[in-house]
Amino acid sequence: MENKSIYDEIFDKPCSVCGKFIKKDIYDQGNCPYCKWKNNFLTDENPNNVVYPNLISLNKAKQLYIKGKPFEPNLDEFIDALFFYSETQFVYNGTRFEVELVGKSEIDNNIKLYNSKTGEISIFKTKDDFKNNAKVEGRPLKDIWEETTGRYWLQ
Repeated sequence: MENKSIYDEIFDKPCSVCGKFIKKDIYDQGNCPYCKWKNNFLTDENPNNVVYPNLISLNKAKQLYIKGKPFEPNLDEFIDALFFYSETQFVYNGTRFEVELVGKSEIDNNIKLYNSKTGEISIFKTKDDFKNNAKVEGRPLKDIWEETTGRYWLQ
């Protein structure tokens, strides 16, 4: 006889965004096949914050779902995700750009922008420095953000 624990159980529970019943584990983790939200208890407990594994907040996801729009982060949310997880990425014109927190401590973190095609590295001291001064192919990232794709955690 197989010993199963509550941690192995899967439950039918509503998706936190669309409300349709999906399979979730005891931690309320479960990917919604309907709206594509990655459910988990951390996003439920912090509905206004960007929390892994999603790049936008739960409350923004609900608004986008109602409007029929994809769950895409703006630049501020992307930066919030970076500071939650410390590694993110995006693609521009077919080139992957990696964004990482680097430094000796949480207080001493810098933001590194790495161009996977050229190997070029740029370092920024603060969130605002990155947001206002990061350039991709000579253009300010904040001006071309809507043209980027592949926004995700570093793979």
